[in-house]
Amino acid sequence: MLNIDDNLSAIDDSRLRLAYLQAVVSSLPQGISVFDEQLRLRVWNEGFIEMLELPPEIVVDGVSFSDLIRIPAQRGEYGPGDPEDHVRRITTLAQDFQPHRFERTRPSGRTHLVHGEPLLINGKLTGFVTTYTDITERKSAEEQLRHQHALLETVIEAIPCAVTLFDKNLNLLLHNREFQQLLGLPDRLFEQTPVSMERIFRFNAERGEYGPGESESIVRALLARARHPVAHHFERTRPNGQTVDVRGVPLDDGSFVTIYTDVTERRASAERDQLAQVVFNHTPAGIVVTDENYLVLSINPAAASMTGRSANELIGSPVFELMLADDSWRKEQLLGTLGLHGAWRGEVPMRRRDGESFPASLRTNRVEESSGGLARHYIWIFADITERKEAEARMQHIAQHDSLTGLPNRLALLMRLGQLLPEARRHEWKVGIMFIDLDRFKIINDTLGHQVGDELLREVACRLSSVVRETDFVARLGGDEFVVILPGIANPADTALVASKIVNALSTPIEAEGHELHTSPSIGISLFPDDGPDGDSILKNADTAMYHAKSAGRNNYQFFAADMNQIATERLDIERKLRHAISRNELALVYQPQFRADSSRPTGVEALLRWHHPTDGMISPDRFIPVAEETGMIVEIGDWVMLTACREMKHWIDNGLKPLRVAVNVSARQLRRRDFCETVAGALAESGLPAELLELEITESSVMENPQEAIHILERIGRMGISLAIDDFGTGYSSLAYLKLFPIDHLKIDRSFVRDIEHDLNDRAIAFGTIALAHSLGLNVIAEGVETADQLELLRANGCDEVQGYLFSKPLTSGAAFAFLHAAHPAE
Repeated sequence: MLNIDDNLSAIDDSRLRLAYLQAVVSSLPQGISVFDEQLRLRVWNEGFIEMLELPPEIVVDGVSFSDLIRIPAQRGEYGPGDPEDHVRRITTLAQDFQPHRFERTRPSGRTHLVHGEPLLINGKLTGFVTTYTDITERKSAEEQLRHQHALLETVIEAIPCAVTLFDKNLNLLLHNREFQQLLGLPDRLFEQTPVSMERIFRFNAERGEYGPGESESIVRALLARARHPVAHHFERTRPNGQTVDVRGVPLDDGSFVTIYTDVTERRASAERDQLAQVVFNHTPAGIVVTDENYLVLSINPAAASMTGRSANELIGSPVFELMLADDSWRKEQLLGTLGLHGAWRGEVPMRRRDGESFPASLRTNRVEESSGGLARHYIWIFADITERKEAEARMQHIAQHDSLTGLPNRLALLMRLGQLLPEARRHEWKVGIMFIDLDRFKIINDTLGHQVGDELLREVACRLSSVVRETDFVARLGGDEFVVILPGIANPADTALVASKIVNALSTPIEAEGHELHTSPSIGISLFPDDGPDGDSILKNADTAMYHAKSAGRNNYQFFAADMNQIATERLDIERKLRHAISRNELALVYQPQFRADSSRPTGVEALLRWHHPTDGMISPDRFIPVAEETGMIVEIGDWVMLTACREMKHWIDNGLKPLRVAVNVSARQLRRRDFCETVAGALAESGLPAELLELEITESSVMENPQEAIHILERIGRMGISLAIDDFGTGYSSLAYLKLFPIDHLKIDRSFVRDIEHDLNDRAIAFGTIALAHSLGLNVIAEGVETADQLELLRANGCDEVQGYLFSKPLTSGAAFAFLHAAHPAE
């Protein structure tokens, strides 16, 4: 902080003093600027203009801080976004007059150190002084030094030996990773720097690295020797048996370089030679040595035990007498490979003395003479793999079967198709493929738990297996997906008959863990070769047909048709693009105002989701909302919609709009989430919107999936002060017994009933009946889709409380909605 005291005013020749100061400022190698307490420029030098690359003509006495930083902001030096947002943000920070110090690299590549301090005169804040120092060369030098250091570390790390460098104070200056690995030193020894030789000596002494003795005495002796370093070379065998060659050389500055080399292998080679015979005699693997004519020269005890023959019986006989010929190997093939490559490996049946056989793994290698290159003898190593073969058979069964249901799994399914389809092609058979997905399984699994879901899947597997032929094939792909293969069918009707049996088999309730469960199948059917030339195609097409079965109302079967592929492809394309819609800011909300039916006074808005894709343009909600529901993306999208709508309404209110209700649609998947209430509370807390201004619109079908759970969730939402509305009332499968238990505030009459209310007496009766029902339950009624004055008059005359539709306003963007509502309903 810069402080100019009263002595400044006491100087007689203030003008001379000012000239001196200006000369000093102008000659400084740094750029300098002084702004007054109003953030207007008062003092600067040429370095300030040059370093910030400001147009000289705008750098004048009294120019504002905001006008100056607007130049780099417009050049994008503060990052992406609106330059004016950056100007406001940085100006707000500057108005705090807080000291700061940071580095900033400009687009030109030059790096500046910016240091700012508030200026005090007589203890009063009068402005702010900032210096700008070009540290590009210093940063470059630091980077070059780091590069050289990294290069040196790379070289040292590449050395196959361990390396250390201790300074004259016995502190570790340099080491490679091999030093820690070779000597078994833990990372914690090196966490606190500097790492002293004493610390390493003490660690080794305490773990017995230097042999028996009192640790501190050993450390003192080693340090006394290290303080007078001399060149040395010795070998040390560590307690773990590792032998290390140690060579040390002192340097002129008092430091000391040491190289450690692992020579354990060299020392152990002689011992290995001695152990070779021990291994030969005691290894559990059978070993046979033959000459170049494949006559046995020696065998080890394991080989004799496995074959039931003694060495005396086998020596001099052909090694092939121990093997049985079968389809897995041929003597001629073995000899050909052995002659060409000098080695052979495989599985062969071995013969015991009693005539029994056992599977064995066999490896044969040719051993050459040390000179001359002639074949000297062959080593035959074999092992009894009876247990391994049995284990492999068990593992193969496990790998090809579903652990939960015992049915074949996806791997077994693909293998079966690989065997069946070529045969069907040769004999011109038709093969039916049924892709089965259980309806409502996820709800059961999430609501009642995995144990109940698993029991349901096991029972479904049993029922599927019971309705097919022995020649048919039932597999579980995972989750609630099953596949049935019907080979050798005469015509598609045969497949339809089996599909009908499956639907009937799953129509009766399933008892699981004390619960009576109801599920149904959606079945997609494809035929080979009509619907695809290979297994992948017919499986994919059966899967596509299954989705159409779900779209057709579930609990049914659908045959694949060619146009389904286009629909499926479009759906996948929508799914792929939708996964990036939020992150790429492609989603937006529009708002349709809602009004009192008797006065046309605005009561609220409904937030409606829109998706504008950069290449596809506006994508209808009817296309992407079902995909979002199926994939679960609706949860993330719904959270975004709720938070955005709450923020927007709070923004409108803060800008003068009288408080209104904002309605947000909630999907069934959102409602099933355990943390749904917390998510809603979080949106209100983050936006600052009062709870009474938020209304959640829930379809009747979503709350009827699990009415008891829905009541619990909606009661929690209601206790928070949030309004609740049943959307699209009359289009789902309501239960009036449950409806009266739901803590809801509004019923919304679906636009399909309002559209023809002027002409269709049935629609009129439904609409008026809904109004009467709602009022009897103490609920308000909103009619959506009101487009004509006659529709409005009919609804108003029959007591409808609120309306929305194109008669009043189409859905509007945020700015347009604010202007519309503000004109119709300004704050008081």
